[in-house]
Amino acid sequence: MRSGAWPSVWLLRAVVVVAVLVSLLAGVPGGYQPPAVLVVVVVAGALLAAFRPEHLIVSITLGMVVAWWALQLRGEMPTAALVAAAGIIVAHAAATVLGYGPPRLPVDAALGVLWALRAGMSWTGALAVWAVGRAYTGHGSPAVFWLAGLAAAVVGAVVAGVAAPLRAEEPRA
Repeated sequence: MRSGAWPSVWLLRAVVVVAVLVSLLAGVPGGYQPPAVLVVVVVAGALLAAFRPEHLIVSITLGMVVAWWALQLRGEMPTAALVAAAGIIVAHAAATVLGYGPPRLPVDAALGVLWALRAGMSWTGALAVWAVGRAYTGHGSPAVFWLAGLAAAVVGAVVAGVAAPLRAEEPRA
């Protein structure tokens, strides 16, 4: 244990920061260069999110990345958008796992695997929306496909939440 936190906690903190930066900078090779001010603000937000994963700063930082990408994609559907989606999903999943407990406790490997699988399944949704948007480029606005995918994900989450039975905790003897 270093500085009051387990190595698994430090690893997840690093994952949060790197994943946020990857999501923002994924388009640089393709000509999607974010302004330096935005990079500095997102780095600060990612660092704060890594140490305060239950704070609203996680959503604000990821929202800034999503907003920047939404403003950059003018009728295009670059492959970098898939990398950005993966970074956003990984950062969110890592922050969620970090939020499960205090840094003085190690991260349970089973919990990490569970959230890694959830992140992977979520990314397949982004892949499907990207593929449809890419196939229909020129036939409609790709932004509409992203918004339709987001709406479908929200509806799916609400339906799953309503349909899933609630499990009552069993009293301990």
